[in-house]
Amino acid sequence: MQPGAGKRRIAFVVHRYGDQITGGAEAHCRQIAERMARYYEVEVLTTTALDHLSWKNVLPAGRDELNGVVVRRFPSATERNLVEFHKIYDRIFLTQLTPEEEYEMLRHQGPYCPKLIEYLRNSADRYGAFVFFTYMYYPTCLGLPLVKSKAAFVPTAHDETALYMHLLDDLFRQTPFLLFNSQEERHLLQRRFNLPVGLGRVVGMGVEPTDPGPPDAAWPDLAERIGASRVLAYLGRVENGKGCDELVDFFLRYVEKAGCRDLLLLLVGRRTLPIPDHPQILSTGYVSEYLKQQLLRRADIVVASSPFESLSLTALEALLFERPLLVNGHCPVLVGHCLRSNGGLWYRDYEEFSEALATLLEDPELRRAMGAQGRRYVEENYRWETVEQAYREVLEAIIAGGAGGHEERLR
Repeated sequence: MQPGAGKRRIAFVVHRYGDQITGGAEAHCRQIAERMARYYEVEVLTTTALDHLSWKNVLPAGRDELNGVVVRRFPSATERNLVEFHKIYDRIFLTQLTPEEEYEMLRHQGPYCPKLIEYLRNSADRYGAFVFFTYMYYPTCLGLPLVKSKAAFVPTAHDETALYMHLLDDLFRQTPFLLFNSQEERHLLQRRFNLPVGLGRVVGMGVEPTDPGPPDAAWPDLAERIGASRVLAYLGRVENGKGCDELVDFFLRYVEKAGCRDLLLLLVGRRTLPIPDHPQILSTGYVSEYLKQQLLRRADIVVASSPFESLSLTALEALLFERPLLVNGHCPVLVGHCLRSNGGLWYRDYEEFSEALATLLEDPELRRAMGAQGRRYVEENYRWETVEQAYREVLEAIIAGGAGGHEERLR
């Protein structure tokens, strides 16, 4: 390659990628990559997996293209063995693992894709900059140090036990170009890794109305099933890690104790959690953008039950649709959204869940006011124009060799 060739080529590195994957860091990465494709030659380096639990190789390996972005997919060497993973992972709650055990845990966490790491090692000169998404995966932990002189890092971190493993101690000091999703995430990582106060910047992502696409033929039947019920809606992966097990338990306790027969819990998203067969719980599975928007409009309240978030796109989308939030109070980011927007309430146990839900259900005017305040908050703080400019400034600094000027701040 000629000197300087590939300077305007940017690589995003993420564990999964595709329009079949909605929500989370993967959707965040895809939206940023597609917007940066307006200014750079963008490629994504990722795996052939769709399922984040097994890392099963589903999509074809090799070069693909999606919405103007080149996607290079690499197979996982092994699928994740959850039994073996938890033999090591569960010990981090009890003791400090040795360096060898931490690396073994990371390998089992996956996606274990040494071919992607080999590509990074051998092809770094093809790219002017790299953007790594999410801290606790094999591609980031092994790949970021290989190209640290021209890398930006979007950690999407939250306060969990895994964040305190020693193998991460140096990862957050590899590059000065850290892009945080929220002030809460920034403060957490400053405390955990003793980062300089001025290091990195809070960028987040843009949240604006999107084209819902053509009408979905499934909507009339779904609307009929919902009927005249009041709707408490959850959007996202329906799994234990998102607090959905607790949400279902709290909801069933509430409707039984309150005698509330006209309230429906609507679970919108792919589900790995067994759900009780109950007439007031409806799980839709994955839905189209059209259906998602129709269901948001139909919801009275949107619940964000995850205790671990670095931004929560679904919460911001709910506010954009002027729907009040009911969020897990153990998540500082979600509580922060509620406080700054005046757009929601939060709970930390069943009693608080019951009281907050009853307050919102019984006061339509409060719901309308919170919804309007929430929309203003999103429109004022999560504009794509601002996010694009921030990413471009970081990428231009990296392309110009800007990382070297910040090395002293990392020591």
